[in-house]
Amino acid sequence: MSHELGSSLYKVKWILSVILMIAFTVFFVTQNLNGKEQGNPEAVHKHDTPGDTCYLCDPSLRDKGRLWCKEHDRYEDRCWLCHPDMKDENRPFCKEHNLYEDVCTFCNPGPKTKVDDSVEQSSIAQPVLFCNEHNVPENECGICQPQLATKLEPGQSMKVRFASKQSALNAGIRTARPKATMSSPNIDAFCQVGYDKNALAQITPLASGVIQRILVDIGFEVEAGNVLVEIHSPEIAEAKSHFLTAIVDHKVKELALKREEKLVKAKISSTRQYQEAMALNEVALLKRRTAHQTLLNYGFTANEIDEIKKSQDISSVLKVKAPFSGTLVAREAVVGEAINPGEALFMLADLTSMWLELSILSDQADFVEPGLDVEATFDSLDGVTAKGTLSWVATSIDEHSRTLKARAIVSNKERKMKAGMFGNAQLAIGKIEKTLRVPKDAVQRFEKNPYLFVKMDDDLYALQRVVLGNNISSEIDVIAGIQEGDQIVVAGTFTVMSEFLKSRLGAGCVDD
Repeated sequence: MSHELGSSLYKVKWILSVILMIAFTVFFVTQNLNGKEQGNPEAVHKHDTPGDTCYLCDPSLRDKGRLWCKEHDRYEDRCWLCHPDMKDENRPFCKEHNLYEDVCTFCNPGPKTKVDDSVEQSSIAQPVLFCNEHNVPENECGICQPQLATKLEPGQSMKVRFASKQSALNAGIRTARPKATMSSPNIDAFCQVGYDKNALAQITPLASGVIQRILVDIGFEVEAGNVLVEIHSPEIAEAKSHFLTAIVDHKVKELALKREEKLVKAKISSTRQYQEAMALNEVALLKRRTAHQTLLNYGFTANEIDEIKKSQDISSVLKVKAPFSGTLVAREAVVGEAINPGEALFMLADLTSMWLELSILSDQADFVEPGLDVEATFDSLDGVTAKGTLSWVATSIDEHSRTLKARAIVSNKERKMKAGMFGNAQLAIGKIEKTLRVPKDAVQRFEKNPYLFVKMDDDLYALQRVVLGNNISSEIDVIAGIQEGDQIVVAGTFTVMSEFLKSRLGAGCVDD
């Protein structure tokens, strides 16, 4: 009995499989026939000649600015499924090519070169298409025609309607009016803090020698003229000796000149001897001045040179001094090290001012010029704002970063900014004017352009193109595109954006 039962079950399964196959076959045939009846180009459209194309196959051949029904693959003004009220029942229609028969050059080849009815469309007023599903004009329906949003000018919009007012309310959308404030249009830039190179010095010796003493260290605050390093230098001893010798020699030549002058006046000596004494005195004076200048070149002051003259000092000590007040930010000096002119011992910086090295996007280069006010903030310095003026702008775009380089000098009296810090800078490029400010989260981007959603009704929102301005913490200025009384979506923007992008996510504009 069990064998007969198993055989019966097998027959039932086989019969059911056959029934399912027949059902699926009927379903697909019916769908194909329905597609032909509805004039679906995907079901019936084809070309006899390989390589041929038309506006149905190639979107670039379609009329510019003429709406296209993506769901039914035809012009919106010829889609009777979406707009049955616009069909001319008394005019024969070619279902295969979605054209009226009298302008279908596929079926009726003639002198026309285009395979659509653009000639007819250009000779009569375009019909005003209306999206019956979303109850807005077809060319304003953001759900059916999202691609049109990229062509909007600031202040223009596309409409997004929810299925019902209740569904919009359930989405948790919250709106608020933009805040009116006073601000100037800014350009954003990346910046890096660096030492002010107009107040930066490499401390180097002016004569060779050996380091004997180091009186300071890195991080020390020094005043102009403070001795930093003492160097034993034979060159210095020799220079002092030449100077003292030149002084003595000049005194001897000067006395000889005075004696010859007296002898000439008494007609005891010849004029020639007097002139020779005068020349020797001039040479001695020149050597004295040269020796004096050599000591100045080595860094000795006029007072120190007078002291050398009085004390007859011929020591070999060269004192390296700070050229201005500042902070020692680097050190290379080591006691006992032989050093040559130009070799760095210390780096001295005035930290009360710093440079901001700016990197500005190349498409904003036309707005940048010296003299613009600059403000910079740093993530690592809460509450610190560096303010200054743009002092230099590069004349070319950096070939590696493709940015425009610029520089600003900013005050750093509190010494909080450190060289090497990165931050964000803003350059004021216009006058202070009234502007509107919204939360940054309210801004949505589509194809790289900024938009805001403006509430028009409980279930209707406008995707409005805007021009953005300054970033202020969690808010952003809107230069153009909205009005002070607009109700801006500030919460639930992602939900509204998802509704706008519904057709791109796979939902059609009409469910048959």
